[in-house]
Amino acid sequence: MPDSPKDDKNHNGDASLDSQEQLVPRFHSSKQAKRKLNILLTNGRFPVSLDLARQLKASGHKVYVVDPMKYHVCKFSRAVKKSWHVPAPHVDPAGYVKGVKKAIVEANIDLIVPLHEEVFHVTQICKGNPEIIGKLFAPSFDMLICLHNKWYFHKILRRFNLDAPETWLCRSVEDVQNLDRSSDLALKPVFGRAKSNLYHLKANHPLPDNILIGPDNHYVAQVWIYGKQFCTYSVARDGKMLALAIYPVQDTVDGSSCVYFKSIDHPGIRSYVEVLIQKLGYTGQIALDFIETDSRLVAIECNPRATSGIHLFKQNEGLVNALTSAVDTSSPLESFSFTLAKIGAKRQLFPGMVMWQHEGVSLKQYLRHLAKLTTTRDVIFSWRDPMPSLMQPFLLTSYYEICRERKMKLGEMFQWDLTWEPKGEELRQVEREMEVWDAEGGAARTGGLQGDGNQAISMDGATLP
Repeated sequence: MPDSPKDDKNHNGDASLDSQEQLVPRFHSSKQAKRKLNILLTNGRFPVSLDLARQLKASGHKVYVVDPMKYHVCKFSRAVKKSWHVPAPHVDPAGYVKGVKKAIVEANIDLIVPLHEEVFHVTQICKGNPEIIGKLFAPSFDMLICLHNKWYFHKILRRFNLDAPETWLCRSVEDVQNLDRSSDLALKPVFGRAKSNLYHLKANHPLPDNILIGPDNHYVAQVWIYGKQFCTYSVARDGKMLALAIYPVQDTVDGSSCVYFKSIDHPGIRSYVEVLIQKLGYTGQIALDFIETDSRLVAIECNPRATSGIHLFKQNEGLVNALTSAVDTSSPLESFSFTLAKIGAKRQLFPGMVMWQHEGVSLKQYLRHLAKLTTTRDVIFSWRDPMPSLMQPFLLTSYYEICRERKMKLGEMFQWDLTWEPKGEELRQVEREMEVWDAEGGAARTGGLQGDGNQAISMDGATLP
């Protein structure tokens, strides 16, 4: 049978995690933190990379990037001082880390801000290496993988009395066949992203024939919850949330990837994220996906890295201060104020808005989308930094040439060389590390499970039906 969470009797209150401490930069004084920093971004290809580079430069910092792509959007931006072409971490993680080290030395880097799944490669290879880990704004490798893994993330939420979908770990197709199929289920890889390899299993319908579950590819099955969808992006240090953006999922290109962003406030979501960050003692960037029904607020996925919520902060706002707070560990946390992205702030990814998924929409919905398209500021275009927009035809040509060489679609190609997908013995080692973190040094050290582990738990600890 597929596994469901069991009660954990081995816990020691709500203490922060010891494994977190070694990864927070400790070598900068308060005086040094006030100077302008040399900051390295771990890729330069995404709109998020460009937007963050511009925000950092507007605050007076010098921005550098590394990327496996020779040509990317940040390479042509005035916000970026230099770009290094490095090996792809998906293919050559050690070569990628060597490129990062070169950039650190040449640019005298003070702070490294990870942007995508290259953070897993860096933290995995560089454990105990202060040259990189001491400058990296991210939690430990074991915490990262437990948050990224959908099964362990579910267990963490349960231990913190945060509502989560009923979830089962499936190691084989037989595990899926043995599930109670009387209600709709979501079936997805434990190490997946967005909607890749997501199956919507309709109640009492036959299973698809192409589910690739095996020793190197475990899945989780979750009760499919219908409701309003929201995304968050947060920055935290030592368990204190310093910046937060919340936005509903509206216009998408594939049902999950947002191309239009509008900032809102949601007290329930804010409280949920704050509890998680505080109980983890979290330092770094963290993004959660939520579904809200009439009676529940449920987190369904965690991305412990940068996401599109960055777009909802303007230049010279609190996001940059939150990120650079990592170099000033001598100042008390209370001296850093909390920043919520300005309510009503709007941004769009214009190419994505043009490719908007609009099948079956009404005329009113179409006109509303058109109004957003024509009135909302684009993430890429800037009068002060026009080259990233002007170079789009060249970049698209370059991207499609790579797609042709690799026989990949554009979306897959754009992420492939940064993704982290452990297999074989590496996966076995990762699984052992997650088990140790969970049982001894991680989530197991916080509040214990309530109920039998198969029931949803609300934020006040009450068991939901």
